[in-house]
Amino acid sequence: MVVEYVRYRIPEDRRAAFEDAYRAAGRSLRASPHCLRYELAHGVEEPDNYVLRIEWDSVEGHESGFRASPEFAEFFAAVKPFFADIAEMKHYAVTDVAGERPTIYEFAGGAPAFRELTEVFYAKVLADPLLAPVFEHFTPEHVTKVAVWLGEVFGGPADYSTGHGGHRDVLTRHLGLAITEEQRIRWVELMMASARQVLPANDVLRRRFGEYIEWGTAIARDVSQPGGDIGDPGPVPQWSWE
Repeated sequence: MVVEYVRYRIPEDRRAAFEDAYRAAGRSLRASPHCLRYELAHGVEEPDNYVLRIEWDSVEGHESGFRASPEFAEFFAAVKPFFADIAEMKHYAVTDVAGERPTIYEFAGGAPAFRELTEVFYAKVLADPLLAPVFEHFTPEHVTKVAVWLGEVFGGPADYSTGHGGHRDVLTRHLGLAITEEQRIRWVELMMASARQVLPANDVLRRRFGEYIEWGTAIARDVSQPGGDIGDPGPVPQWSWE
C-alpha cells in the first residue's frame, strides 16, 4: 500500500465548489479496486489549505490501473478546475510507526474487566429488594453472558453474536418481565456504581458507558411489557468513543 497526498490552496470563494467536486469525484475512487480509502481534510489554522489523502494498493495501481480505467475520466472531469491550485501531489510509503486509539473494550481492560464488572454488579442486584425478584431464576451463566454482551457492544469480540444468539436473544430474555421504570432506574444506578468501582476513571469512557446503559435499559423495559414485540432487532449495537 502507498498513500498519495495532494495538497491544495483554495480561497474562500471557491471552497464550496471544491468540496462538491471531490464529493462527485469520490464516486470514481470508490468504484476503483485500486483505491482502498480516501479522505479530504480542511485546514483549521490555515483555512485555504486542503489535504486529500488516498490509500492506493500500489503506485502502479494508481498510475497504470486507475488512470487507465473508465473511472478516471469522470474523476478528472470533476477535479480538473482545481489542478492549478495543487501545491503538492506525491506518493508516500507507509512505515511501521503507526497506532490507533483502542476500543472502549480494550481501554476498559478487555474480557477480565467486563467479567469483574458483571460480577460486582450482580452481587448488588441480588441483594437489592427492588431488583432481586426480577432475577429469581438467576444462574452464574447469566454473569458470563452479560459480560460477553457488554464486551461485544463496546468493541470486543463478536462472541455474543456467534455463540449466544445475538441481539434477538438478549431482547427475547426480557419478554414478559414487565420491568417498571423504577426498576430500570435502579438497574442503571447499580450498574453505574459498579462501573465506578471497576472501570478506569475516565470521564469519556464513563459517559459513553452510561449513554449505552440508559439506551439499552429503556429498550429492555419497553419489550418486557405485556404484548412486547422485538420485531427485527438487527445486529448487536456497537458503542464507540464517538
